[in-house]
Amino acid sequence: MRILCLTSRLPYPPHRGDRLRVFNFIKELSREHQLSLISFVAGPSEFEHLDPLRPYCRDVQVLQMDARRSALAVLANLWRREPLQALYYRARGMQGLVDRTLTRERFDAIYVHLFRMAPYVIGRSDVYRIVDLTDVISQEVSRSLPYRRAVWRLLYWFERPRIERYERTVAEAFEETWLISEADRRILSAVCPEANIHVVTNGVDVERFYPSGRSAEDNHLVFVGHLRVFHNVDAVTHLVRDVLPLVRQRVPEVTLDVVGADPGPQVQQLAKAQGVSVLGFVPDLNKVLNRAAVFVAPLRFAAGVQNKVLEAMAAGRPVVTTSIVNKGLGAQPGQEVLIADDAMTMADRIADLLGDESLRRQIGQAGLRFVRQTYSWQKVSERMRKIEESVVRDPSRQPGA
Repeated sequence: MRILCLTSRLPYPPHRGDRLRVFNFIKELSREHQLSLISFVAGPSEFEHLDPLRPYCRDVQVLQMDARRSALAVLANLWRREPLQALYYRARGMQGLVDRTLTRERFDAIYVHLFRMAPYVIGRSDVYRIVDLTDVISQEVSRSLPYRRAVWRLLYWFERPRIERYERTVAEAFEETWLISEADRRILSAVCPEANIHVVTNGVDVERFYPSGRSAEDNHLVFVGHLRVFHNVDAVTHLVRDVLPLVRQRVPEVTLDVVGADPGPQVQQLAKAQGVSVLGFVPDLNKVLNRAAVFVAPLRFAAGVQNKVLEAMAAGRPVVTTSIVNKGLGAQPGQEVLIADDAMTMADRIADLLGDESLRRQIGQAGLRFVRQTYSWQKVSERMRKIEESVVRDPSRQPGA
């Protein structure tokens, strides 16, 4: 098939969740289909990232965002019903680029990543449209409100009903909607039962993330996440300030590496705590994961599937996380992952693992088997084949037929 992909961020480098998903989808789908990509770029520095995408896309077109103009567009369009992030990505230049491409070329399907890009094709009915919402963002917004500062809480209180309404609108308008987890599918299906919703999971690169066979460092923890994303900043701050001191009561020698791109001042300040190192971005994440005795992901709010947890499990690390994270993950608590939803229980789970090498090995190996059996980037190819067989090759089922 010929597939047009629309993304709000250039899907390279794949160092954060949204880019990781799209890049691996593009890489996987290019094995069987012809792909064209249209994307925003944040600035001139991103033009150097176009070449790594060209082996997978026959055509790559980009439009540089003007942050000031986008902010003014939000203010000028507050009266509209769309979410603020959809208004932020509203650009005549992008609409023209999409329209010209669809006029010039025929596509069998359009893949739209996130609802912020949906307006550019929401009015078309002549091509099979897939919107990859990935997560039910309105749920994450709701869960995050107790942890936000007052001004942000007010903003997201205003934004949440817009997001909820728009998620339903887009899911019902597009021929097909993708979500990353069964938990998210149940949430969205409950409010728009007529939408055609499918779970298309993320995968994990088992050639990049794997048990190296080297012994982990005693009493050593690792946290991984993009360190400008709010749920990661909240989680690692909670870990250092609330959980780690309780662990230290039982394991005085405990240490923690904080790993991830773009740590801001709030995260960098955490390095002042005893035994904490803020490493930022590391070129070989598998090496860092294998060095850790325990991987900790104490996210207090989240949606979908956390890639960092998949990668840690693929490296054979025992994982301690929260029930909210495991709703998307779907692992067996107590067997493939350990669950804790408050600081004391989290500290106890970590200390138990640090003190029991056999338990660490048991949980790590079970998690490794679970990830390899459950999560694969090939899932997107399987879904696209079904679309090709049931829709594209059957003219009676094509949009507008």
